[in-house]
Amino acid sequence: VHSRWRFATGDATRAPFVLVPAASGIATGGGDGIAARYGAYLSPTTRAGLRVPVLYLRTTHGAAEDFRFDANFDVTRRSADRPIADDALAHVLDHARNARVPVLVTLNGGIWSDAAGSEPDWDATDHLEQDAANCQWNERDAVMPDDHLKHLPGSHAAPELARALTLNVHAHEVRRYKRRNLEQAAAHLVAFLGEAPDLLIGVNLDPDVYINPFFSESQWYDYNPGTLRQFREWLAASGPYADAGRRGAPDLSGLARDPPLALREVCSLAQRHFATWDDVDPPRRFSRDIRAPFWKDPWVREWEVFRRHLVSLHYDELAQWLVEAGLPRERIWSSQGLMAPADDCMPLALTITSPVKNYDSAGVSIAGSKPRDGHLGAIVYGAAATNDIAMENGSTLFSTLAALDDEFAVVEFNTADLRHPERRPDYAAAYRAWRDLWNAGARFVSPMAWNGSNGLHADDPSYVSFTAWRNTPLEHAARDFLLARSGLPRGSKLWTFGTQAHADDDGWIADAGALTTCRGALRVTPDANRRVALHSPTGIALAGSRAGRIVLGLADDAAVVAIDIAVRTAGDGVWHGVASCPDGAAQRTEAGRVVAMSGVGDEPVDQLRIVISFESQHERRLTRVAVLAPARTLE
Repeated sequence: VHSRWRFATGDATRAPFVLVPAASGIATGGGDGIAARYGAYLSPTTRAGLRVPVLYLRTTHGAAEDFRFDANFDVTRRSADRPIADDALAHVLDHARNARVPVLVTLNGGIWSDAAGSEPDWDATDHLEQDAANCQWNERDAVMPDDHLKHLPGSHAAPELARALTLNVHAHEVRRYKRRNLEQAAAHLVAFLGEAPDLLIGVNLDPDVYINPFFSESQWYDYNPGTLRQFREWLAASGPYADAGRRGAPDLSGLARDPPLALREVCSLAQRHFATWDDVDPPRRFSRDIRAPFWKDPWVREWEVFRRHLVSLHYDELAQWLVEAGLPRERIWSSQGLMAPADDCMPLALTITSPVKNYDSAGVSIAGSKPRDGHLGAIVYGAAATNDIAMENGSTLFSTLAALDDEFAVVEFNTADLRHPERRPDYAAAYRAWRDLWNAGARFVSPMAWNGSNGLHADDPSYVSFTAWRNTPLEHAARDFLLARSGLPRGSKLWTFGTQAHADDDGWIADAGALTTCRGALRVTPDANRRVALHSPTGIALAGSRAGRIVLGLADDAAVVAIDIAVRTAGDGVWHGVASCPDGAAQRTEAGRVVAMSGVGDEPVDQLRIVISFESQHERRLTRVAVLAPARTLE
């Protein structure tokens, strides 16, 4: 199996795919065993590593030293019967160095970083949250106690999610601590990168940058006075949107509302009279009256676009600070939660200016989650993890991520549904998730979690489905996934029609002849003309530059006469021929017959048509279809 794609391995032009299970407690063995468990499945194009959270505002030298980041934080330090933090950056890097295991570091200073419990003597977030001026405010100008939502599920029991730091640029102390501690963490990462570049996958930043959505519309955020000030400045293109570096704020010139508004225009949109700009106030009531729902209110739209801008700007700045500290931008990812909306809800916002949604979308937009100085990192569970949610653009989630950033990654992942943790995801869902992530070109995927619940104990009352990884159908499918792609360059596409444990047509249909599924193959039966015409699923989003060769997994004795291949782009009903090959001209490899394509064009291919002519009408097995980039030639 490991030699199947040997003929194509040398054509790899992109970094390998990495399986990166999330882990914690590295100093006490929490990351042990990765190499032994997955070593047999790896290759030059598929690797395995670990993702470990480092709480850069919590693992500090404490209040006495102004909460400076401590790479050697004492993880034996405890409070309320649990560790203050499970991991220190130095331990993580030592483990990577000693075990020769690549590591992705989650630099977490976001809403989950202090969720395990308040520690104002050590945690800069908890220290900052003692002052309401540093927090997100609700529409009643109030800030809730941090444990107000302790009934919600999370990686920690009774997570503290009700009190979140504000994202506005006038929160100088919040920004000072975040920037300084990120820079201090970056110094260690940059040094490690210089020593062992193959062992640092990179970093992902602040999981779930939100305008707090956890109150489920019983409260709305952020009405912090500094945020309201920035909202007015954004509308009018004033303050930092006009004067770079004003009072320590960043240069936001060019990011104001386009075009900016005059005060009279603001009054018209809000249907309210504001005597001065200081009186301008965002909407504070969100009606669901079908005659005038909030998502159709022009003034709510201004507020929602601004909230998305805030979230996007925060990821931009986090990444910018790391780049300025010396970390290469190609090793930085965001970590935005892209949970599937409820059944009666509109699709996720694609862009900052997308229509307002009929729920509190927390300032999240997909395009706004990609930092200027880094890559798009997504957190997906349930239907989002299986690529099974409706999108604004009519595409799939994974294709949308790839279109925005061809080096996107999934930084937290489980096919379990957070809304229905009692449901146990099966192998079929896992197979589809891995298939679609590969075909979209994901740089890496981080399953949740290496030392979470174990699938061997799925019937235990303490079992948590959305943190389960080892010995689950999700892990079993991942092993089969890695084995099928051993040596296959990332950026290729592959349909294996299931595995030895699962039958799947992968969305392919027969336009001539017939097909049936079996485990790990299609059974194809030619028509009276001894032909089978297969159509791929639509939406394959194959870049023309990567459409070089088709591989068909047919046995050597399949008695093929000829292979003809055509493509069409989205919205184009016409098939365009790109290959017509007599069987004798096809290259024979362990993976199957290889046919070169030409004249594909620059537009992304939306669908493939493969016509195979046989010598007889006998049934054959097709074990795979792959699309590879053009073979590289050596000069």
